[in-house]
Amino acid sequence: MDTYDQRDPLGKPLMGSLATHVVVAGLFVAANLIHFNNSWGSQNPSSGSVGITMTSTIPIQRHEGPQNPLANDTTNITPQDTMQVKAKPEVEAPDPKAIAIPDKREKPKKVTKAAPPVAMYKPQAYQPNQVYSRTPQSVSNPMYGIKGAGGLDIGPASELGDRFGAYANLIKLQISQHWNRADVRALPSQICSVTFAIARDGTVSNVQISHPSGSLLLDNSAKRAVVDSNPLPSLPREYSGSQATVEIRFQIPQ
Repeated sequence: MDTYDQRDPLGKPLMGSLATHVVVAGLFVAANLIHFNNSWGSQNPSSGSVGITMTSTIPIQRHEGPQNPLANDTTNITPQDTMQVKAKPEVEAPDPKAIAIPDKREKPKKVTKAAPPVAMYKPQAYQPNQVYSRTPQSVSNPMYGIKGAGGLDIGPASELGDRFGAYANLIKLQISQHWNRADVRALPSQICSVTFAIARDGTVSNVQISHPSGSLLLDNSAKRAVVDSNPLPSLPREYSGSQATVEIRFQIPQ
């Protein structure tokens, strides 16, 4: 039979605990019934009391040191000499008729000069015989260059004249864009003239060198520029002819 299945008897422990509580309760009851005659202190409390008096100060013994005569009032009874105040001399009023003598030590007073008025800008009148530009005058000489875009100009043999100046500028601009001057060596006085015909639709034909410059490189580059520019812009509507003969002058600018 397993010992964990057996129950412990509770009768004896329960009776022992009950008896202990009964004994303790009896002791408390007996203590209340018994009166102990025990007194504290003396039977006459006034005979052993001590009187107390309030005080505002407590005398403490001090050790006096030497007094500093400079920091304390003197005890000398000898009268001290009083300081006599000197009267200020009276200043005589200056004579109104007297002439003041300048003092050499007197520094001259600084006089503040008033700022000059700000001058207002006034435009200058232009004179007809005076040059106001910093750019020097240009020289009008074939040796220094000709008018046009990049050294190009319309020659006198052109049939366009002065009436179609805008169209002439378009022609010069397009031809100058096709003119290769990288390997051209020529003097500013050397001018090459090239003539050609322009149809109504702008087709270029009959390209010839009408006036050689004396430089083979300049002549060939000028003729090549006209050929490479084909076709040019169409002729203006106001132009009555079927084609126009144009002369272009080429010059290496300085």
